[in-house]
This record gives sequence, structure tokens and C-alpha cells, in this order.
Amino acid sequence: MQISALTKFSLIDFPGQVACIVFTPGCNFRCEFCHNSEFVLPEKLSEVYKNLIPITSFFEFLEKRKWLLTGVSICWGEPTMQKWLLEFCRKIKEMWFLVKLDTNWRDPEILKELLDKGLVDYVATDIKNKIWSLSDLAWVNVDEKIYLQSIRVLLDSEVDYEFRTTVIKWVHDEHVIENIAKYITTAKAYYLQNYKWWNTLNPDFKGQSFTEWELEKFKQIATQYIKNVWIRE
Repeated sequence: MQISALTKFSLIDFPGQVACIVFTPGCNFRCEFCHNSEFVLPEKLSEVYKNLIPITSFFEFLEKRKWLLTGVSICWGEPTMQKWLLEFCRKIKEMWFLVKLDTNWRDPEILKELLDKGLVDYVATDIKNKIWSLSDLAWVNVDEKIYLQSIRVLLDSEVDYEFRTTVIKWVHDEHVIENIAKYITTAKAYYLQNYKWWNTLNPDFKGQSFTEWELEKFKQIATQYIKNVWIRE
């Protein structure tokens, strides 16, 4: 298990929990609006790999925070690419912390195993674009049947979770939001996150944020299909 960075305290990343955030290096996507290019691009990762946080150091840190933290959030780049993810989650759970996983759906089998073994307590995942158009934003060829399997795995689970879409002008519109909503009608929670420009993987990416009124319109569309829809600024 590789840890590229650690945020020691967060009240907002893991809903309802006081958590630390573990960042993992590497991602199978190349989303041009990504804000974490240092954990994605090979030329930047070479520097990250020189300064990985030792696993023993992380668990020593966690041991000292037993009476302060309640959870660990595992995210960026794509944690399911990590060979020892299950063992890492198991160790955290054995220390009586809750585990949140951020994933882009790349491996439904790993996701199902984590859920079946009770190794995660909350899953957050992006649906970046309308179904069958994910490759347009991921900048890689994507087998979307695999991603649909992951969506079904989560919808059929009893774990707490959220779906979310970062909405970007000239990328997303009412038809995109409706398309996504139709695929996750039984979702427990769906968040619309407004795009904010900074440190994008593609420095020439020209996306813009939506107005509050435009976001509310998207929410109304999604609410026709999903019970719990929120706007997250």
C-alpha cells in the first residue's frame, strides 16, 4: 500500500466523522479538469514515489489519534489500484476506525469484496459524464460495462454511499444530468458539485462554474428520478 500524502484532520470529507485523509498515487483516468495531477501524471509521480509515507508511520500516527479521530478517508488517485488495499482497510477496521473509500468504479470485484467483508463504511464515487460517454472526459478508453457493474454493486449494498457529479459548463447540461439520474434512480444520495478552476491537469481546460440558479435547475431534473439530491458548493 502506497501513501502519497496525509491530511491529519478533516470535518468535511467523511460525513458525520472526524477523519484523516489518505491519498494514494496513480490513476487509470486522465481527466483534464483533475485538480490532483501530481498524483496522476507519470512525470510528477516519479517525485511522489521518492517521498511516500511509510505504512508503519501511518499506523503509528493513527494509534496516537484513537481518541481524536473516528474515521479514515482513502482517496486520490484511484485507491483500488493499490495491491494491498483490502489488507490496509482491514488493519484500520481492527483499530476500530471507520473507513471511507473514494473510487472511480474501475474494479467492481474489488468494490464488492470490500463491501462483502465489511471493510468500508462509506463509499463516494463520481459519475463524471452521461453513461456511454465517460471516455470523453476520462481521456482514456473506458469499458463502461465495468462501470455499470460497479454502480449496481453499490446500489445493491447496504453501506452508506454517495454518487456525485462535478458539473462544468460546456460539458454538462440538462440532458446529461437526466441521463445520469435515470441510471441511479434508487440511489441513497446524489450530489451536484460545482466546478471550480484551479491547478487542472490540462492547464488549457476552459470549463466554468454554473450559477446558483442553473444548479437548482439541474437539481430539479435529478429529483424527478432520485429522492435525495443535494448541491455541494
